[in-house]
Amino acid sequence: MAISDDRALLAVGYAVWPAADVFSQLERTVPAEEIARIVVGYPLTLRGETGPAAGRVDLFIRQLLRRGYAVRRWDERYTTQEASRSLSELGISQRKQRGKVDMSAAVLMLQAYLDAARPGPEDSGGE
Repeated sequence: MAISDDRALLAVGYAVWPAADVFSQLERTVPAEEIARIVVGYPLTLRGETGPAAGRVDLFIRQLLRRGYAVRRWDERYTTQEASRSLSELGISQRKQRGKVDMSAAVLMLQAYLDAARPGPEDSGGE
């Protein structure tokens, strides 16, 4: 899991939770961190199509929506590979990357979302 700063400018790593604990962790974390929206990585194929993994994520998103969370899907293609490459460049071995790759990929995905959601100069009345 990654979280953004109060101004929604910067994504930072927050936690890695076992799948079985996600909902109980969210119940505590969302109010404590004043989270307004959950951005869920959406696993499209390399061709940009949905596959079996996307169906499982759709089920997860439906569960989040039933619990009253505001949710946004976001393309997560290449984030794991990019995170692993970045960690390798920092000298972290593949064996030591376990756990770190998921959080790093979450940070990359959330940062891409934040960057895309940020209004550009044309949106603020500037030229």
